[in-house]
Amino acid sequence: MTPAPRLRVAVVLPAYFPGELDYVGGGDRYAYRVADALRSHCEVTFVTFGPRLVERSIDGLRHVVVPALGRNPDNPVPSPGFFLRERFDVIHVYQLRSTVTSMLAILAHARRTPLVVTDVGGGGRSLMYRLQLHRYVRRFVLISDFSRQLLPESTWNRAAVVKGGIDLARFPHHPGPRRRQVVQVGRIMPHKGINFLIDAAGSDIPVVVAGRVVDQAYYQLLVDMSKEKQVTFITDADDTRVRELYENSAVTVAASVYQDLWGRPWPNSELLGLTLLESMATGTPVVCTAVGGMPEYVVDGTTGCIVPPGDPAALRGAILKLLDDPALAAEMGLAGNRHVQQFAWANVAAGVAAQYALLTRAAR
Repeated sequence: MTPAPRLRVAVVLPAYFPGELDYVGGGDRYAYRVADALRSHCEVTFVTFGPRLVERSIDGLRHVVVPALGRNPDNPVPSPGFFLRERFDVIHVYQLRSTVTSMLAILAHARRTPLVVTDVGGGGRSLMYRLQLHRYVRRFVLISDFSRQLLPESTWNRAAVVKGGIDLARFPHHPGPRRRQVVQVGRIMPHKGINFLIDAAGSDIPVVVAGRVVDQAYYQLLVDMSKEKQVTFITDADDTRVRELYENSAVTVAASVYQDLWGRPWPNSELLGLTLLESMATGTPVVCTAVGGMPEYVVDGTTGCIVPPGDPAALRGAILKLLDDPALAAEMGLAGNRHVQQFAWANVAAGVAAQYALLTRAAR
């Protein structure tokens, strides 16, 4: 019996990458890792955007850079030529609010191609809600229950949650002593709550902040706050450096907020919190705020601590609890490593591929 042909899937990341791919942002990293893991199930093309058409291979994964009409790194305006020329069985976009996703919703509907959307937070101006283009999305595959609650209620019957993931080979368990320091990994933006971490640390707790500067004004404020404190900023850390920071730190912190220090709302903050999974995999316990999907991945009191957002006193107390008790920190670190095994990328890819299969069987 001839086996059924493998599905041809386009995994689309609506971001502008004119040169080498940079996966400092968790959403960017997530889309790429899922695309790579899906190769066990489908014929995958990973799509990003840039100044000109480029086709290449990333360790065997087909990567196409589609020409963009603008140079907004977070919300490019795509040229539709590539999607008109190539046929896919499924198009899966990793962003809800973007010009790319709005265009593909219309195009996929016209060509009767199943469109799958995973919201990874953020995004930019789009017509998704204004024109109710979400009605053209055949399936929402979401990364947390919190993410599902952000969608219009009319879409919930088309939504599934597939939790994870973590590359366990890239972030192996690292037993052993840690430095008396905390690390926060992620883009330097106001909703990351780094200012609250600096307040919580005071002058006696060393802090390392590793991430790309997205908001220059916020970064300058953090630098000013850090004078006479033990705060180090690393704005060009690659995966290897990030892993070393997890391994050498006593605690990893994610201090994100729903409302930043200027009072601006961030309702979509932290749909997952990928850095927490990476940290737990290495055996480093975590402290996170009760924001977004993060509490769904951290077991409070077992793999780390969950505190209210925007509360430096509570944050400091949780950090000191782990810094002052290395045995407890090691116990939580080991529990965290065991906990994240279920979130391996292979499991995520299997869950996502199962959603594709449901769609394509229904179409036939």
